[in-house]
Amino acid sequence: MQALNLSILFLLTILLLQINSYADTDDVQIVRGQLACVQLDKTGNAEVSKEFTECGGLLYLIGVDGNLYSLHGSEEEIEKIKKSSKDRMGYRLPLRLEGKTVGHERAWQMYTPSLDLNDSSIKTTVTGSVLCVFPDYDEDNVKPVIADGACDEYEPHAHFIKTDKGEVYALLGSPETIKTLEKSSQKENVTLDGTLKANKRGWILYVD
Repeated sequence: MQALNLSILFLLTILLLQINSYADTDDVQIVRGQLACVQLDKTGNAEVSKEFTECGGLLYLIGVDGNLYSLHGSEEEIEKIKKSSKDRMGYRLPLRLEGKTVGHERAWQMYTPSLDLNDSSIKTTVTGSVLCVFPDYDEDNVKPVIADGACDEYEPHAHFIKTDKGEVYALLGSPETIKTLEKSSQKENVTLDGTLKANKRGWILYVD
């Protein structure tokens, strides 16, 4: 019996490792969580708000599954999602969203079912500052910061790049690509080559 239990534990461990690796699926999933907006203020600094009517940057979903997702979709779908985010007695209720997920623990994205990421793919080069986005599960919020050097030793987290023109792009790439980005001590005046996808409601830069 003990040997059987050890075998089951081993198989479950392998399964969890596979789930936590890079994932890309066409299956529509349901994710529950809190919504937060990360955008630039008038001085170009990143600010976070959970009480917003417009978001000129990136929407993040702090999932109850322990993952942090940047959220992407058509203008109509994003507006519908924002309107469905209601509060009760000063507490914003978790959302229950349907969509497709892509990425890994350091770069999760969720996009609405009707959004085709292959519709508007543009090869580009972007220069700006790379910011880390840390989930704050106690406050159902996120914390964007520019790391002072390499950030690969921190807990798994997301990233985005802000340009001098005030553009904000969520960063996605293979685990190896993101790991290389994290190990770099340079976080400002960084130049990245990649493919730009999604739309102005939440751009994604797939880093080469």
